[in-house]
Amino acid sequence: MTPNVSFALLDAAVIGGRGDEPVVGTMTHARLLEEAAALGGVLWHLGVRAGAPVVIDLESDLEAVVAALAAARVGGVVTTQDRPDAVALVASAGSRIATAGRNRIVHGAPVPEPDLEWDAMIRAGRTDPAACEVLDPGAAYSPERSVAQQIEVLAGSRAPYAAAELRRLLQV
Repeated sequence: MTPNVSFALLDAAVIGGRGDEPVVGTMTHARLLEEAAALGGVLWHLGVRAGAPVVIDLESDLEAVVAALAAARVGGVVTTQDRPDAVALVASAGSRIATAGRNRIVHGAPVPEPDLEWDAMIRAGRTDPAACEVLDPGAAYSPERSVAQQIEVLAGSRAPYAAAELRRLLQV
């Protein structure tokens, strides 16, 4: 069993020589791995650890996929529901979910401090990308699925995905 959803979808493909094959739209496994690891590095530095909820409220299907895989990479629990115990919120500029003292990475229009701007965080995360956390297969991927169940869902489908399809599969 692969220990991490992000590893199962991305790292395993790159290690297996399929890094240049598209995984979502025309984005390759290697490119999506780079983006997810960069954002994962930022989430890790913001304090996201195994079992910590990460609220994702993004309009863009592709960015929602990147955020879900980044959170999964560091062991965060992916959720679209507001959780007061969430360490981080990854949201579109128009999100109605309040920051409430959490770290908030915002995609879209320029953002005021203390919010963190998506593009700047991706660039910063490339300097220290996240490795995959090895998780227990029974650990939560989301409130509805364990890591093993989520990997099984992905194993039952084939890349390349449309961004909306992969977003649905990843529950974001």
